[in-house]
Amino acid sequence: RAPAAGAQRAGRAMFESRCGACHTVRGTEGLGLVGPDLTHVGSRRTLAAGTLANTPANMYRWIADPQKVKPGTRMPVVGLTPAERRAVVAYLQHLR
Repeated sequence: RAPAAGAQRAGRAMFESRCGACHTVRGTEGLGLVGPDLTHVGSRRTLAAGTLANTPANMYRWIADPQKVKPGTRMPVVGLTPAERRAVVAYLQHLR
């Protein structure tokens, strides 16, 4: 089931305010250069440099605790609430 447009809008706002300092999504305020460009992340087969299959559940796990998924990664724990993570996942998964 596709996430509601409202969740995607909330996720975009959360992405721009909390993730965009490190990640780029073209056409948004997210213009970071430290992390990978996420413009088409929803169409990728994997996440975390091939560590995980790109599913909503895995993306949620990755955002929640990147070090637990891939020790040594440069991505920090961002400190989003579960609802904020769900919104960011809804937004990122629709980016094709």
